[in-house]
Amino acid sequence: MRQNTTRKNFSVYDPEEDRLTLWKERYMGMEISGDRKREVEKKIDLQLNRFIDFFRDRYGYEKVTAVVKRDVTAWLEQLYSPPEKGGEGYAPATVNNHQAALSRFMKWLRVRAPQLLSEDPTKGIREIMLPDPKPRTLTSEQILTLKNICDRLERFHLKKDRRRMKGKMELKTHARPRRDRAIVYVLLSTGLRREELVNLNLDQVEPSDPMQLRAARSAKIVRIRGKGKTEGTEYLSADARAALADYLEFERHLDHAEETISLFLSAIGTPARKIDGRLYPRSINRILEQIGKWHDAEQKDPERHISPLRPHDLRHTFANELAKHPDVTEQDLERLLRHRNKRYLTIYTRPPEATSAGFVEKL
Repeated sequence: MRQNTTRKNFSVYDPEEDRLTLWKERYMGMEISGDRKREVEKKIDLQLNRFIDFFRDRYGYEKVTAVVKRDVTAWLEQLYSPPEKGGEGYAPATVNNHQAALSRFMKWLRVRAPQLLSEDPTKGIREIMLPDPKPRTLTSEQILTLKNICDRLERFHLKKDRRRMKGKMELKTHARPRRDRAIVYVLLSTGLRREELVNLNLDQVEPSDPMQLRAARSAKIVRIRGKGKTEGTEYLSADARAALADYLEFERHLDHAEETISLFLSAIGTPARKIDGRLYPRSINRILEQIGKWHDAEQKDPERHISPLRPHDLRHTFANELAKHPDVTEQDLERLLRHRNKRYLTIYTRPPEATSAGFVEKL
């Protein structure tokens, strides 16, 4: 919850109020705390503290009224410059995130205390231009062979000492092949981000009963919490419905406890398992990386290799497959990808290089 800060009359200049640290703490309490994840709050606080520390080192004080555009520019240059030139050497995206955090703070401060800040010192400062991130979209052939591996995951999780087990087929202790298969199919079917996937609860799947899920002509995941406090709904493909039904019927109960509401669970006995069993985001990366390695080990053609397989690769693939449909509009893409930035929508829907090469070959 946001802090209840008593309203004061900030319209008259008061030297005691002319401090960046004071206003930063008010900003965090009134605008940030309680509205974002704790790690995001800490990140914003850190970014603003870095500017305040820079400003104090530069002038010996932290007066709000003394902040000008030149200071902001110098700070961003220090963040971006390499260590050998006395800078921090941060990546362009990191510097831009710092700039965005400071800009939001300064805009808020201008409204709250215009007598301290008559002009926004961040106004007109351009972000560092970033190269378009290279999309990693799977081709139709790669999707086909990935699904083939996922349908055979149990074989890759078998214990190897068959003689001691007298020929019995037994899975490794923490192996959850049906869960891992369902994760891949859900990601391919919905384009969920990694954090969105691990934060899903069972009651967000409609229907969530395995038998109903198999029989349903349509099923969906509702109330998906995305970036920017957005909520959305995604529909499950036939493959995703079947894979999820298998997981819910045959595996999830193995790791279920009374307090468990999460959809995808870590195996009981897994080191550092959360109390409620919810998977860590990094666990999704490990699952996909291993599946990618198994996939590539069977593929002699290097063009079909997919390693390292990452969650966002499946999001890009979902977007690209969606964009191929003639009836899908830009508004549909924005809604289903839960992304309003048109630049990134273009990147998400860019076809794989091999597909583009095929277009040219036919000319």
